[in-house]
Amino acid sequence: MRTQQDRTFRIMNMHLVDIQDCSEDGWPEVMPCYDVPERLVTFCIGSKDKDGYAHFYLDDYRFERCWNRPERYIDELMRYQGVIGPDFSTYTDMPYPMQMWNKYRSMALTNYWQRCGIEVVPNLQWSDERSFWFAFEGMPHGGTFSVSTVGLGKDEEARARFQSGLDVAIEICGVDTLLSYGSWQGFDVHGRCDVVRYKNDNKERLKAWEASQKEGA
Repeated sequence: MRTQQDRTFRIMNMHLVDIQDCSEDGWPEVMPCYDVPERLVTFCIGSKDKDGYAHFYLDDYRFERCWNRPERYIDELMRYQGVIGPDFSTYTDMPYPMQMWNKYRSMALTNYWQRCGIEVVPNLQWSDERSFWFAFEGMPHGGTFSVSTVGLGKDEEARARFQSGLDVAIEICGVDTLLSYGSWQGFDVHGRCDVVRYKNDNKERLKAWEASQKEGA
């Protein structure tokens, strides 16, 4: 019979990483990746399209299962060519402890997947400048990194925060190649790394569906 301590241990996924898997500051460490995928495809259970790197630029509830039962989805993830590190939300209006918890979850799963033999591109995420002190902890130095611009739109304040965080991320992580998912919108890496752009496949799929509906009307 499982004890309450066992259940808590499992729910918090305290078994995913040990202290030796973490930096001195306690963040799960991520190994560098040097791959540059030809395609990024939305992570989807049961999808037949595995020809690319799975990304998690989705609402959190759509991949929360990977955190809740991480062992169950290893075989599914291995069917892809590789994956982008998960992107649990770190919105600016979230309390900072919650942002840090989501950052920890993203890093812990990335670390776990890499130890399971999955090729994982580290995912960069931050909220505002007050998050910079923890946002890039545990990240490797050099290699390929990924970032999403989805949701920035024409919000000038959000775009400025993104550019500011991008500058810090490139400097701290020594980014060689940056994978950009979504509209690049004129952001500038100041020649410090290569940028490879990928369209928002969810948006493209929605456009295709709407076009098919109009044709069938």
